[in-house]
Amino acid sequence: MRSVTLAGGIEMPVLGIGTWLHGDTGNQMRDAVVQAVEMGYRHIDCAYIYLNESKMGEAFATIFEKGLASREEMFITGKLWGTEHAKDRVEAHCRKSLADCQLDYFDLYLIHWPTGFIADNGNLPKRDNGDMAFSGVSIEETWLAMEQLVKKGLTRAIGVSNFNSEQIKTLMKVGSMKPVVLQVESNPRFQNEAIRRFCITQGIQMVGYSPFGSPDLPWGKKLAHILVEPILEKIAKEVNKSTAQVVLKYQLQRGIVVIPKSIFPNELEANMDIEGWELTPEQCKDIDTLETGERKIVPVNKLPDGEFELRDGDDINYPFHYVEPLLQDY
Repeated sequence: MRSVTLAGGIEMPVLGIGTWLHGDTGNQMRDAVVQAVEMGYRHIDCAYIYLNESKMGEAFATIFEKGLASREEMFITGKLWGTEHAKDRVEAHCRKSLADCQLDYFDLYLIHWPTGFIADNGNLPKRDNGDMAFSGVSIEETWLAMEQLVKKGLTRAIGVSNFNSEQIKTLMKVGSMKPVVLQVESNPRFQNEAIRRFCITQGIQMVGYSPFGSPDLPWGKKLAHILVEPILEKIAKEVNKSTAQVVLKYQLQRGIVVIPKSIFPNELEANMDIEGWELTPEQCKDIDTLETGERKIVPVNKLPDGEFELRDGDDINYPFHYVEPLLQDY
């Protein structure tokens, strides 16, 4: 599988597998990761808040014990959750995730969201009125603690997820290390083009999650499944590929690393068929027209009266109130 070289010379495979399985019964994602590595995947995207790190640990133990891949051949990402943003909590949280994943180090460790929550009151702490209990910990404090993880060998590289460009600029001003990766939502309907251009100008690798639009999640506007979009179906016939393969190839040709999720062997195998063929510039322009501006991955909070609000919308570090400027072509 082709890789991209991150700042610092670290190789990241351009195709990975996401491990957030909404409604997992226990072993589905674990077994899918083992199968994926058997097929040739080497990039696994994990996170504490997916609540399956111990299952990922079982998967990695099986992979290494069976000799399906060595640790050095794998690229494994972990993520810091919002309750652990304070500088005196970052390292312990990373070490706990490593222990649960049965790993000695991550290849990449990300701040999952810029918003911090108060600690020791569950993963999504609330106040008596039902509002989220934000900690107010600055992204600068968290980033400087993240840098220590690299220095201590707990991760080879650090980055961020769901940050806007202004927040990334802030980190670059205060830290001695800049984020090597920005992981954000990106698919043909929400291409996140402005942040993609920003990443290119800064030498930051963009990783796109939810490449198929996450239709199974309850958040965001209800839309027809992206894989039945007529434009994608037309192009799929032209290149003799599936619509899913067209979507992944489109992202790769935009320079984006993709981490689709599946627990089905046939889908995992099909997703790997992304080499040896290209979409034409005209086909890519046709896919560009699917942009709706509808962000799907915007977590919400259910209030006591049954109403919903943006989960992080009132926090000082909420990233999506900022409108990204569309930089000129570089």
